[in-house]
Amino acid sequence: MASKPGILTDWPWTPLGSFKYIILVPWVTETIYSIMVKDPKEWDLTNFTVIPFLLWRMLHNQLWISLSRYRTAKGTNRIVDKGIEFDQVDRERNWDDQILFNGILFFLANKYVPGASHLPLWRTDGVIITMLLHVGPVEFLYYWFHRALHHHYLYSRYHSHHHSSIVTEPITSVIHPFAEHIVYFALFAIPMLTVVFTGTGSIIAIGGYITYIDLMNNMGHCNFELIPNWVFSIFPPLKYLMYTPSYVPSLSLKNQIPSLGL
Repeated sequence: MASKPGILTDWPWTPLGSFKYIILVPWVTETIYSIMVKDPKEWDLTNFTVIPFLLWRMLHNQLWISLSRYRTAKGTNRIVDKGIEFDQVDRERNWDDQILFNGILFFLANKYVPGASHLPLWRTDGVIITMLLHVGPVEFLYYWFHRALHHHYLYSRYHSHHHSSIVTEPITSVIHPFAEHIVYFALFAIPMLTVVFTGTGSIIAIGGYITYIDLMNNMGHCNFELIPNWVFSIFPPLKYLMYTPSYVPSLSLKNQIPSLGL
């Protein structure tokens, strides 16, 4: 919890505790119903892939958690040479809330946003547009939003909750109050909504984009370096495509791009 919790700190389904997954039941039921009653030619592949995609995100995150805790337990090459406190584990146990939140928004978009249903599996132009929008306006807006979160007013009410974890784990990257996640999703929705509204969207473009964000967040918050420094020496442009838990020593701070994490 932040030092001075602001409005929309808690997730709406926090009172449900371990039963929070029940919030997906209406959409899952509707999906199953449509499979049973509709002609296969009318099936919406976009809608059918939401639940498998949510499960993939949970598995992806869990794999990073397991790898990170294994490496932290070994105690070799740790960035912060400390163990993980039980308080941190308890504080970060709701890392799946943001996946539930995204799932609800995906279902709502599929139902109510024009062009968001019956997407094709792949469109090259949509993938290119997604990449360009991310490295352009999304990263720019994210940088300044992140700067604002470190202002004492927002930091004490929201972002300090994230920085309570000294020995970061992969899922530390998504441990934010509900209000922060609303803004994060709005930012990352820019490429997704753009390709939907321009008719260039695809399932792989949207799924791949979210998976890329998860990958960068998870890797960037491990307590060890997965990518060795020599890789950046061989291929310097890589520093513009990813970030790591600690700055690469050969790079100055001014050369670091604003990233998805901390």
